Amino acid sequence: MRKQFLVNILFLLSLNVLIKPFWILGIDRTIQNTVGSEAYGIYFALFGFSFLLNTLLDFGITNYNTWSISRDPSFLRIGYKKLALFKVLFGGVYLIGTLGLGLLSGYNGLEFQLLLGLSMSQFLLSFILFQRSILAGLQLFWLDSIFSVLDKLLLVISCSYLLWFNGNTLFQIEWLVLAQIGCYGFVLVILLLITQTKRRALLTSESAKSINFQTVVKQSYPFALIILFMTFYYRIDAFMIERLLENGAEKAGHYAQSFRLFDVANNFVFLFTGLLFPMLSKVISKNESTNATVNMVAQILLIPAILFIPLSFGYGYQFLNILYNDVSEGSFQVLILLSIAFAGLALTAVFGTVLTAAGRLNEMVRITFVGFVLNLILNLVLIPIYEISGAAAASGLVQIGTGIFMLMKCSNLQLINFPIKWLVKYCLTIIFSLVLVYFIKDRLETYLELVIILLIQLGLIFGLRLFDLKQFTISRFIKK
Repeated sequence: MRKQFLVNILFLLSLNVLIKPFWILGIDRTIQNTVGSEAYGIYFALFGFSFLLNTLLDFGITNYNTWSISRDPSFLRIGYKKLALFKVLFGGVYLIGTLGLGLLSGYNGLEFQLLLGLSMSQFLLSFILFQRSILAGLQLFWLDSIFSVLDKLLLVISCSYLLWFNGNTLFQIEWLVLAQIGCYGFVLVILLLITQTKRRALLTSESAKSINFQTVVKQSYPFALIILFMTFYYRIDAFMIERLLENGAEKAGHYAQSFRLFDVANNFVFLFTGLLFPMLSKVISKNESTNATVNMVAQILLIPAILFIPLSFGYGYQFLNILYNDVSEGSFQVLILLSIAFAGLALTAVFGTVLTAAGRLNEMVRITFVGFVLNLILNLVLIPIYEISGAAAASGLVQIGTGIFMLMKCSNLQLINFPIKWLVKYCLTIIFSLVLVYFIKDRLETYLELVIILLIQLGLIFGLRLFDLKQFTISRFIKK
């Protein structure tokens, strides 16, 4: 399983490294610098708002579809039409609910038009993910990898034209929303053609038990609740900043400056878990061991925090000044706190995936619900006092807390055997790196400081065997 995972993740990462960083740090950042923090802040808050009822848009059907097809490919033949119909119905409820909630929240004029466009793009994106879940369930990871970046590639092309080759007309934030709708629609059409071809190829397989509405709701609602709670504590912060603070739109824009970098890291984390979930679902259904692969992925995803946290602490402000025109002290503090949150995000992504793939959905629902409630309370308390730094602190506490609980639950259920000694060495390495940055900063040229810090950090990572290259050798693949 590890060999299959590594081959596919390398292909997936190669595609995403070429496209997504350029989209987020090149195009999306340039759009914010062009339209200004206030206008982008409105978009960013509405973008987060459009996620809040995402559960109604999907109701866990996408993850349920992946999980079911991974275990039995014939599920595609018997379940597709009904699941697609349910998604259309749930999508209609999502649009009505989101727009209605937007009106109740006081959005009107351009804000409501943006929310309408963002809701439509979420609707289309949800169907893209549903179609991709078929490819992942059939273990067609190379094809799924291509479609994971195709929408962003089209957005890069269209927005590049609008930014730099559209004469003297200044970019408008609503153009970004329209570009998303157009690109998502085009990708969805191509995906439908491919998945329907795959589905027809299964028509000669043996009959299987049919499914009905009650079956879908009963089996998919735990996935829906998990998505709901995780979406709330990941996306609600920008909306609450915009609603709770004076000049909320501008403050949300400043928050977005650092959150964008966190989102880059998040995108790569979920590339791993998106590939890991269908693989684990299939392996666990056969009662095979997953421990080696899970430990390897956890280590790969947790290691970057050793680099991110100290460097954000020491050099985050300089880095933000390179990227943006108007950087506030709050943006710098947010970057530090979100770099800490990344470690929790990695724990949540890996061990939450293990629990979900193993069918331990009740445990996942309980943990994510507690995370949602805690995040809501912390945001209500901290944002009025500490503004955008309070929102980042709430995110960090919740991500780390839920990640630790998921790890403990996996261990208690004997799903994995993750070495606690490794975590102790991991935490000590981060603390040492922070002390190192504190003493070395502003004593040499910045580039020399960074080289020394990175070399010492890499020495610690390999010296303490936080990252073991032996697990990538051919002999280990053969043994496992």
